[in-house]
Amino acid sequence: MRRTKEEALETRESILDAAERVFFERGVSRTTLEQVAHAAGVTRGAVYWHFQNKSDLFNAVVERVRMPMESAFYQILESADTIEDLERHCATSLVEVHRNERLRRVYTVLLLKCEYTEDMGSLINRERAAREHATKSLTRFFSILQKSGRMTTAREPRALALALYAYMLGLYTDYLRSPELYRMPNDASILTRYFFDPLKAAPAR
Repeated sequence: MRRTKEEALETRESILDAAERVFFERGVSRTTLEQVAHAAGVTRGAVYWHFQNKSDLFNAVVERVRMPMESAFYQILESADTIEDLERHCATSLVEVHRNERLRRVYTVLLLKCEYTEDMGSLINRERAAREHATKSLTRFFSILQKSGRMTTAREPRALALALYAYMLGLYTDYLRSPELYRMPNDASILTRYFFDPLKAAPAR
């Protein structure tokens, strides 16, 4: 029984690996579950055993790499007490996209090769919920730092949260589209510093 469960998990992982490659090569809308099954060396029925449809499969491909990143991000917002902690995390996440081939492939598909069609409704809802959760958490983080004097800007925390989300999303997208324009990993800290430097409290004299 245990071996059967392990085999099922191995099959699921092989399907996810294959789907990741096929989505990257063909884009989401031009990928079929039959193509994924062929790439994974399994039957189409095996794919349906683990995933309801293409949207469910793509969600699983994305979550496999995004969950660790999201977990680290929210841990920073819950435990960090300086804006430098968040700045370091943002720079590190850019470096990870540069260095981690799997992360780079999945985010390339998500940001550049995913057409948000009607049959991808669950993904659209997931992305909307993720954006709302991230910006609400950032708003709370910026508000706490502002009230405690650890962030001197008078800018509205809600607007700062939206601005940071858009800024980082733009960096991810542009880097994935034209990586040759960037000098990674050095540019990661330089580019994030442009956003965060104006928000930092002046050093005590």
